[in-house]
Amino acid sequence: MLIVATLSVVVARAVERSWLGYGFTAIRDDEVAAEATGVPTLRLKLVATGLSGALMGMAGAPLPYYVSFLEPASAFNLSYAVNTIAMAMIGGTKTWLGPLIGAVLLATVQQVATVTISSEINLLVVGVLLVGFVMLAPNGIVGLLRRR
Repeated sequence: MLIVATLSVVVARAVERSWLGYGFTAIRDDEVAAEATGVPTLRLKLVATGLSGALMGMAGAPLPYYVSFLEPASAFNLSYAVNTIAMAMIGGTKTWLGPLIGAVLLATVQQVATVTISSEINLLVVGVLLVGFVMLAPNGIVGLLRRR
């Protein structure tokens, strides 16, 4: 999993500094203006979908080895979806570093909460952190640090 995570960060960093990243940024900021200036928005959206699907497939492939038994309740658990969104929102979504910081922070807080309090409190901790960061730092930790 460390190799998959490292490869994902390397790919994200490479995309961010390439023409793809600049096109993705233009689409994120203003899609109509990007289209008007000649950015191939449809093609870039298809590339983004394929790239994110490939990275998610690489991340999800080891799941059966981790849980040792697959059922719909374990594969489509609410905590996976909420954690995925919360990691990016807490760290910041405008750079490749933001979700990485959010993932490390959220995983650490969840493990501490599981060990000290209870394992059932994980989703509550994620929800409180997510609401807090959306209200106090909408651009995440990276956006908060850049603003200061």
